[in-house]
Amino acid sequence: MHETSFRVRYGDTDRMGVVYYGTYLDYFTVGRTEWMRHHQVPYRQAFEEQGLLLPVHRVECRYLVPLLFDDLITVETAVGELSRTRLRFGYRILGPDGQLRADGMTEHAFWDDLHKAPVNLAKQRPDLWRLLQDVAG
Repeated sequence: MHETSFRVRYGDTDRMGVVYYGTYLDYFTVGRTEWMRHHQVPYRQAFEEQGLLLPVHRVECRYLVPLLFDDLITVETAVGELSRTRLRFGYRILGPDGQLRADGMTEHAFWDDLHKAPVNLAKQRPDLWRLLQDVAG
């Protein structure tokens, strides 16, 4: 589990003064990116510069308690599942009081950008596959 904390920006909120529902997916992206950086799997170098992408295949978000402008929030991120062709992250978003405000997941395919096709990461990039296995466990 990796934690990332930051404040809700004014632009993240809607006319009702609460965080717009789609913004939670941006918070998932921040959590995932920081999880990768923390585990020495920087997305650009480990994936994009090698011709691999991680497109979102599926996403879920459950909204429990609204977040407001300037709330200090924490995004907890962990790998939920790792297979040779997919990677799933789980997220928990906590409010400034530590209360669970939202949770969800994103599922990503390992994608060869040149051939525009899914790949078996264990075969195409065994070094990256082993690294993800090590840090996901």
